[in-house]
Amino acid sequence: MKKVLIGFIAVMASLASCKKSGNAFETATSDTLTYEVKKFEKKSDNCVKEDSLCATVRFEYPFFKNEALDQQVQTDLVAIFQDSSDSTVVPAKKVEDLAEPFIKEYAQTLAEGKNYAEAANEKNPGGFFVMPWIEEASLKVDRQTDTYLMLKANTNWFKGGAHPISMEYYFVYNRETLKRVKLEDLFEKGFDQKLLAIAEKQFRINEKLKTNEPLDDLHGYFFENAKFILNDNFTLTPKGLKFLYNVYEIKAYAFGVTELEIPYEDLKEILKK
Repeated sequence: MKKVLIGFIAVMASLASCKKSGNAFETATSDTLTYEVKKFEKKSDNCVKEDSLCATVRFEYPFFKNEALDQQVQTDLVAIFQDSSDSTVVPAKKVEDLAEPFIKEYAQTLAEGKNYAEAANEKNPGGFFVMPWIEEASLKVDRQTDTYLMLKANTNWFKGGAHPISMEYYFVYNRETLKRVKLEDLFEKGFDQKLLAIAEKQFRINEKLKTNEPLDDLHGYFFENAKFILNDNFTLTPKGLKFLYNVYEIKAYAFGVTELEIPYEDLKEILKK
């Protein structure tokens, strides 16, 4: 009886292992993480109507009950809007901290423009052009598996210029470690060049490009030295590993975002077992 029991446990353990390795990416699970959707909005004091010359900050995001996970998510969301390498900026711990500096910067810009216009004379016509500023993001739970949590952020940002800039960002987290997943967490050592080759092949198929057709600006691409690269903006779909390039990243604004999904079947030789 003891041998039968041990054998049964071994078989069940083996099946569980196979299930985990085979379905870690593909099989979605129910929305089991505890969180609530929070909404935050702050405007300049002079925001009395939609077209007022003022600044607006607006965020919507999941607030996770797990403190460690929530802080990691907040850190990643803040990083979209704040350059951590800028020593002149006070680091924000949460997205709400981004509002006051943004609104103050707008007020300063508006004041400087008015002062310039008031100082105008015949030799210096003066005048300035300014529009309302906006900084907003909507972060949502995109998908879950037993192993991974996938979030997607849609952002919109305008501080002057020809048009607002809308971006999309993916965040993948390990549900056990609560850390953001990097490519090296998914693949075996030495995967870099193999993944790059597989990805470029799929990219050329999607873009209807020949094998040796240049990826330079003459062909509409912004790749440095005309060499294909991958970014760290990726997610795990039921079918494959999907990368997303935002506007201006590899193409002109008019082309919008570029998605590149690589089937798991094509990656099986380099994925961690």
